[in-house]
Amino acid sequence: MRGEISSGRHAKRHPLDWYVDEIWCARQLADTLDKFALERADGLAIWDPCCGMGNTMQAAWENAEWGPEYVIDTIGSDLVDNFDWEAFDACPDLKRPRWFQADFLEQTAAPAPCSIICNPPYSYVKGIAEAFARHALTLSSRRVCILMPSKWLASQARYQLFTDHPPQAVLHLCQRPSMPPGDRIAAMGKRAFSGGMTDYCWIVWDVKRPTIAGQTRTIWLPPLHRNSEILSLEEAL
Repeated sequence: MRGEISSGRHAKRHPLDWYVDEIWCARQLADTLDKFALERADGLAIWDPCCGMGNTMQAAWENAEWGPEYVIDTIGSDLVDNFDWEAFDACPDLKRPRWFQADFLEQTAAPAPCSIICNPPYSYVKGIAEAFARHALTLSSRRVCILMPSKWLASQARYQLFTDHPPQAVLHLCQRPSMPPGDRIAAMGKRAFSGGMTDYCWIVWDVKRPTIAGQTRTIWLPPLHRNSEILSLEEAL
């Protein structure tokens, strides 16, 4: 069995859509966003409200390895505590993330001024991914970035979302990640993160600078062996 089974039969799916994205997905986003330059300039945190093990957050947390000026606070929350604290012990000098248990859709305010970056659930409740996106847009102080299967872009249901809130950019991952269910990673071993079969993209909104309809940029993020070719989003606009 390959690692990517998030789009398989419901009998094999995780009941809460807990699928673990490979950390390079968020690292490519961080590179495209200039190591979260806008967030650092505004003194904002990064909040992942469905953080699972914390892979997406780790790409922001490890920012500090570039130097003091790159430090950014990271906050995670989720319905269930599956957080991998050991992954954040690699650099003991760095400030540990903050974590709390919560249903994101019931949160009336962000835990701090922040941008919201996440790999949201998208099927265990009908319309939940769109609900996440819309709610994030009301709580974020700067950007909302969600990682979704590329096919999610093309839908009558999403037409209204993208009409109401045109994204600033869609960043297509040109290398397919594997997204195994978090509760089966140990049993799958090396197969867990191999053989990705689904195309994914980051959908990016800047709530501080709303995008005009028809002005969404489409950007292709290179395969990992060509990662040095990534251009910053600000340069592309």
